[in-house]
Amino acid sequence: MVQTLRPKLMILLGLLAMGILLAFAGRHFLHRLFNAHAPTFFPGTRRAAPPEPHLPGIELMKIKGADATVESLFLPATDGTAGPKPLVIFAHGNSALIDDWLTALDGFRQRGVGVLLVEYPGYGRSTGIPSEASIRATFDAAYDRIVSDPRVDASRIIGFGQSFGGAAICLLAQDRPLRALILMSTFASIDILSRVSAAMRHDHFDSMETVAHYPGPVLVIHGRNDPRISWHQGQQLAAASPRATFKLYDCAHDCWQPDHVPFWQDATVFLAQAGIVLPPPP
Repeated sequence: MVQTLRPKLMILLGLLAMGILLAFAGRHFLHRLFNAHAPTFFPGTRRAAPPEPHLPGIELMKIKGADATVESLFLPATDGTAGPKPLVIFAHGNSALIDDWLTALDGFRQRGVGVLLVEYPGYGRSTGIPSEASIRATFDAAYDRIVSDPRVDASRIIGFGQSFGGAAICLLAQDRPLRALILMSTFASIDILSRVSAAMRHDHFDSMETVAHYPGPVLVIHGRNDPRISWHQGQQLAAASPRATFKLYDCAHDCWQPDHVPFWQDATVFLAQAGIVLPPPP
């Protein structure tokens, strides 16, 4: 009897051990499986983490979640006036890091608008794995953290996303109140990009759906010579909302050439019309 039960007991113990091993190894396996696709879908995860910035006027915030600790950098307004200020929450493209944008948005700060650079999970010095769900949770948490800062006017928060960052900002706009949106070089939906949709079947990043239901003003900017995301997708985004303005610049995908394109002129007018900053002098 004992000899008959022993093989069955050994099989049961083996199955139990395998189950425990899979439970502990599953997360590591998924992490490795995801990273095999990271260069294509989230290439910023492959960039070496730069040293923590120590520039004057930059404040580091660490957003801690259940599965990741993600960095954000707060750059207060520099116009010298007192009181709570408007804020731009910025999301960068999927091959960049927040460190690439430390000074690029100083035009907002000079106009009395603070800037919050939010990193993606798994990028730079942040831990975790980027996905639609984790990016959404990160931006929601960063928003909740910054609105409690007395230097920020919670009624005048703008979402600004460049390229893939536009999709991240649209996720935030679904969950938290934003006074206005600026979307630059952004796709209408990742499902339109057939080469990635098959592998990212659980992530849709449907920016056009967000814009269609967003109640505030939207400024959509695209480069006429964008080789990655056709400017027609930007045009589709703008057409989804009667409150959207479409601007077509003579630039490529990055389209961040404020000295050569009228970005600051257009942004200042847009923010003034949205009641976020004072109108420019005549």
